[in-house]
Amino acid sequence: IREIVHIQAGKCGNQIGCKFWKVISDEYGIERTGA
Repeated sequence: IREIVHIQAGKCGNQIGCKFWKVISDEYGIERTGA
């Protein structure tokens, strides 16, 4: 997996960022702990 730098700002940014990380973690099999 490559390194990903993602910046979230404001309520909308946080909502989009939450969905983004959900998709990425599901796609790559990453748990909430980062393992």
